Amino acid sequence: MDYRGLGFDAEILLFLYRNGRVVRRAFKEGGFSYDGAKKALERFEDAGLTRYEAVGDYRDTVYWSLTEKGEKAAEMLAALDEFIRTG
Repeated sequence: MDYRGLGFDAEILLFLYRNGRVVRRAFKEGGFSYDGAKKALERFEDAGLTRYEAVGDYRDTVYWSLTEKGEKAAEMLAALDEFIRTG
């Protein structure tokens, strides 16, 4: 099978689902371009799926996480991804 996942945006949601609240550098460490991830995260934020928290004196540390709605969406994506991978 040549299945490569559900696509970039879905992989971002699944990354958050599997890793919880993450600092922005975790996306790069996870193999994602942060610019691409940030655009996806902002679209998800507009849809009520993600949120961010900037902390520190200069708000230089940014954490991203799923909202309750985002958790539900990611659960469905994870189930679909597993179904496709295992048949």
